Amino acid sequence: MIRLVEFVNTVVSSGGGSGKEESMFEIVMHHLTDHVMHGGLFDTINSVLSKLSFNLGPLHFDMRMTKWVMMMWIVMVLCIIVFVPLARKIKRDSMGSKSRWVNAWEFIIGFVHDEVVEPNFDPHYVKKAMPYFLNLFFFILFCNLAGLFPGSATATGNLAVTLGLSLLTLLGMMVVGFVKQGPLWIIKGIVPGGIPIALFPLIWLIELMGLLIKPFALTVRLFANMTAGHVVIIIFIYLVMMFQSYAVGIGSVTGSLMIYGLEILVAGIQAYIFCALSAMFIGDQMHAH
Repeated sequence: MIRLVEFVNTVVSSGGGSGKEESMFEIVMHHLTDHVMHGGLFDTINSVLSKLSFNLGPLHFDMRMTKWVMMMWIVMVLCIIVFVPLARKIKRDSMGSKSRWVNAWEFIIGFVHDEVVEPNFDPHYVKKAMPYFLNLFFFILFCNLAGLFPGSATATGNLAVTLGLSLLTLLGMMVVGFVKQGPLWIIKGIVPGGIPIALFPLIWLIELMGLLIKPFALTVRLFANMTAGHVVIIIFIYLVMMFQSYAVGIGSVTGSLMIYGLEILVAGIQAYIFCALSAMFIGDQMHAH
């Protein structure tokens, strides 16, 4: 409940203290769009990073730290804090640890192994694939959960972030395809066998489009699911400001709490779905159609 109150204060004060009443669109866009961090240490960091910014033709690469970049750095540090000591404890206790903390993380790692990697890869490639999918799963999970704290941002609610993760999946598909099926994989490996030569160009084009659409679907799926819940919570809170009624306020807070609880569940589900689909897409390229 305290977190929800803090979130309400954040929404109400999103106008920067100017006292100007904002529209629903302005409030939603303020919380769902990226911006460069300012103040204190951020100004010092960005003054250094701005010197690293560059232009590549019509493209401008701004290297300054934004709120989503900051959240990814926080998640990276959090992963190091959690998993480096965890790995040392697991290595030290070769017969199994009695710590509930260690056992809880081992359970999640085992879930990724049994439900994500093992069903999609040949047995002798499972251990090789595990490090990547564990990093992918926990990075997405921590990003999703970190965005639920008041004043923070959901990095996976940024199309650039989800696109970057999806491009890694596409890169994995291409690398596995070329390594396992040879340099002609992109021509012969993606087309089902037995296709008449006359239909081969059309089927190849369709399969190639399907190959490229898969990472696009991953991009939109994760982005949309992590954005939708935040938008609904903001709308519920805005109703309190709009109607200024106790009855509406009770209903809005109740609805916000329900969506907030659902978002915790969605954070884990979306991390699993993204990793499971990525493992399926990459694993499929190990064998010709």
